[in-house]
Amino acid sequence: MQSEAELRRHELRRQARAARRELSEGERVAAAQALCVRLGTLPAFASARRIGCYAAVASELSLQTAMDAALVRGQQIYLPHVEHTAPDMRFAHWTGQHKRLLTNRFGIPEPLVDVAELVPAQTLDVILLPLLAFDRCGGRLGSGAGYYDRALAFRRESPAPPLLIGIGFACQEVTDIPMAEWDVPLDLVVTERELIVIGAEQSPLAANDP
Repeated sequence: MQSEAELRRHELRRQARAARRELSEGERVAAAQALCVRLGTLPAFASARRIGCYAAVASELSLQTAMDAALVRGQQIYLPHVEHTAPDMRFAHWTGQHKRLLTNRFGIPEPLVDVAELVPAQTLDVILLPLLAFDRCGGRLGSGAGYYDRALAFRRESPAPPLLIGIGFACQEVTDIPMAEWDVPLDLVVTERELIVIGAEQSPLAANDP
């Protein structure tokens, strides 16, 4: 039998998916462009050498514009990669070539690389995480598979890097997310409307936010 917290998390996921689906294509394109601008003003992101990103699926906020801009600046992009025989997620370097992406068993595009080339989350400077729902205390709800929480478990005991930045539409914000013991809190959230620094009203992380 599911606990009250589990039922609440399930309902929040349902509501967030519904809110995200209601956005028009024009709103999605504008949000992706605004996100790119906002990320570019964040010093910790602009100075990062190795950035973990994601290839958007379904109604997720696209990072394509932001990734293109990062590649032009000479930053390295890494995308999540899940091996068929392993429960853990690592990251694969991606140079921006779409022909070098292959859809995995979850329907998510990931780079075509040798297993030996995969790197753990600890080696990245910043990771942009897709959100289903978020709150202003660092709470995040993803799809529920737990890959990010397992890959980032070390961050429950250690400070950044990598800096964990949740990415989502403003409509995905909720008042409070019941946190599970395995959840890894975010450091920041960036939407098309604002940059939210977790746990600090005034922080150098938020400098130059438009």
